Amino acid sequence: MNKKDEVYELLVGRLVGADYRFGQKLSVKEVAADTGASRQPIMAALNRLSAEGFVRIIPQVGCEVISPDHNQIADFYLMFERMEGLLAELAAARRTEAQLKELRGIQARIGAIDFAQPEAAQAYLELNRAFHQLIHDMAQSPFVDERQSSNFNMSDFFINQAIGFSAFMGGAAQEHEEIIEAIASKSPSRARTLSESHIAGVASAVAAGLRSKGR
Repeated sequence: MNKKDEVYELLVGRLVGADYRFGQKLSVKEVAADTGASRQPIMAALNRLSAEGFVRIIPQVGCEVISPDHNQIADFYLMFERMEGLLAELAAARRTEAQLKELRGIQARIGAIDFAQPEAAQAYLELNRAFHQLIHDMAQSPFVDERQSSNFNMSDFFINQAIGFSAFMGGAAQEHEEIIEAIASKSPSRARTLSESHIAGVASAVAAGLRSKGR
């Protein structure tokens, strides 16, 4: 991994994990101290994050984490749910038996998480991403998948800013079961509807979490 990508992965991890909050200033000097990187790869990473919508670079002023309003977040989730629905629809039409078996294996690991443990939320985050990524792989649409991968980072960023993953672990796992069965039965329209409803539920929880924090 080159230095630019190393810095990017560090920063996106901090953003997704809510180590940086909405509106927080990002210091190139502090990032340099953390990574040992020079200004050039740091700015390249920040420009990439800016293009993906995570930060704002203000000429002659600096860089800050975005601070979107409720309408902007709602619009994002509408786009996110439609794209996830499309990928699930394609997955139901194109998946293989081997992929379906693997998807059920990931779901079994999600079901085995002890939600009472402190590391449960992180375990769920990682397995949830693996679950949805496998559906994207089933869809055999790398162009759409590439864009949705960035959207997943943004959604995880909003979730951790608003409420955290512990709020989703039980109900979302059950919704996964329904999506699996729609994909298994090769029912594209049902897979799409269930996936869109799944993401819409996340959007509602994020909005409620932000309201509870006075945003």
